Amino acid sequence: MNLKIFILLISYCFGFLVQAQQSSKDSVSIDEKQFFVGVDLLNPIASFFSSKKNYNGFVSYKFKNRWIAVAEVGYEKNGYKENDWNVDAKGIYLEAGVNYILTNYYEKTGQGFYIGGRLAFTPYEQTIINYPIKEMNTSNQVQTIGNSSLPKANVSAGWLEAVLGSKVQLGESPLYLDFIIKPKFLVYSKKQDHVDNLVIPGFGKNKGDVNISFLWGISYRIF
Repeated sequence: MNLKIFILLISYCFGFLVQAQQSSKDSVSIDEKQFFVGVDLLNPIASFFSSKKNYNGFVSYKFKNRWIAVAEVGYEKNGYKENDWNVDAKGIYLEAGVNYILTNYYEKTGQGFYIGGRLAFTPYEQTIINYPIKEMNTSNQVQTIGNSSLPKANVSAGWLEAVLGSKVQLGESPLYLDFIIKPKFLVYSKKQDHVDNLVIPGFGKNKGDVNISFLWGISYRIF
């Protein structure tokens, strides 16, 4: 996580410096349609240094004024191995939502800062290889008395995301860098035998109902 935060901060600084050179007078009134396709680069790079595998692609379409429709699809394989738990999870995740452009020169350049929101859902496969069995002892303390496992099962989860991001054009090319921060809020979780889902593809390790993720990607402007 520290590596991701460092890379993201450097990216945002770079994006800010590039966009600071633009004048707010660049605003135009033309409602020009724009369509992008892109992929996340940060998580595939990070997968070389961890057991987590996460791949994500996205499309975006500016349909009116400052409003952009966004759809994302990804695949994640992850695990939770803490406190006598050993859980594997893998599956696709889907996200859809909108962005709202904050900067005035987006129409002309296709780059700028934005905020937005997403609805996200994942139907995934979970295997609980090991979990602790606990009970209260005579001193009213919780102690582990054994271990057990559960078979492979299909579960699901859904969450909401807030989005803060920026898009920076690479020179005069149709390629753009995307830097995005996503706070996530779990709203739905289908459990296996009433056991909390400790790792959720697309959401992350579930140590609570709030999480955060980062995306540093590259996109191509179709038109």
